[in-house]
Amino acid sequence: MKNASKPKVCVAGVGAIGGLLVALIGRSRRAALSVIARGARQEAIRQKGVVLDSDLFGHIVARPEAAVEDGSALGVQDYVLICVKNYSLDAIAEQIAPCIGDDTVLLPVMNGIEAGDRLRRRFPHAVVGDSVIYTITAAETDFSARQEGAYTYMTIGSKSPNEKERDRVKALAALLRDTGLDCRWTEDIESAIWQKYILNCAFNSVTARYQTDLGGIRADAAKASDLKALLAEAFAVGEAIGAALPKDLVEKRYRAMMEKQAPTATSSMKRDIAAHRPTELDAFLGALLKKAKEANIAAPMSRRYYDELKAMTEPN
Repeated sequence: MKNASKPKVCVAGVGAIGGLLVALIGRSRRAALSVIARGARQEAIRQKGVVLDSDLFGHIVARPEAAVEDGSALGVQDYVLICVKNYSLDAIAEQIAPCIGDDTVLLPVMNGIEAGDRLRRRFPHAVVGDSVIYTITAAETDFSARQEGAYTYMTIGSKSPNEKERDRVKALAALLRDTGLDCRWTEDIESAIWQKYILNCAFNSVTARYQTDLGGIRADAAKASDLKALLAEAFAVGEAIGAALPKDLVEKRYRAMMEKQAPTATSSMKRDIAAHRPTELDAFLGALLKKAKEANIAAPMSRRYYDELKAMTEPN
């Protein structure tokens, strides 16, 4: 039977991150690979495959065994990777539901702090891991993905106390590592999630609010000051709710952005606002402000940026 010995992997959402992961999994030929995509993107995948142009991995064209709109065409999968924006999570959960069996491992590869918990509530019978990914990868207008720069790495973990469930998430991490991706396991995924989330709350917010890049922030003392204040507020909230965070995290993140990262670096939220697309503002500052209220932590800079960005994204 074709691919009987290979795990069944479905990637739901084939934009920037989904395209990157599909390309690497497809190149490795270690899985029976399917994707969930719709409309013109699905047609592009069927015609020319999933295309990745990458500084790290080169030019890859992966051809999934199936590109479908709904998981009912696939049957139960071993692993489902969810690579959508937070505002699309409820919709994609309905589409992947037919793929989810008792032994299925779900892995959101998404921004923010809420995706894993939302999936655990929606699919209590499945095993849900958590992850963060650091990469500069964007979706192109022709539905290909473009990765830039010298790094792409992923950290995976499990919040489950059940060792067998953790081992199943570890098996997915090993599969991804075998594709050539720098994929790391952590025993404290909550800390890893918050460390990236703190960065997102600051960097995405300032670049989106002023439609600028890192060079623009460096050149403006007020914007740089706001960036550091946003980092500090998100750090304070994370610490207050119990995330184990390095004490020097704010200073390290700030220095890296001011001194090390490419000045042309920008954010997905900045690009989304420029293109008049929905944004992940509520997954970033919106979620942070809810957590701040619960922890009785003041976050005036986060409130200011949330309100200003909300005004920018609301229809006139």
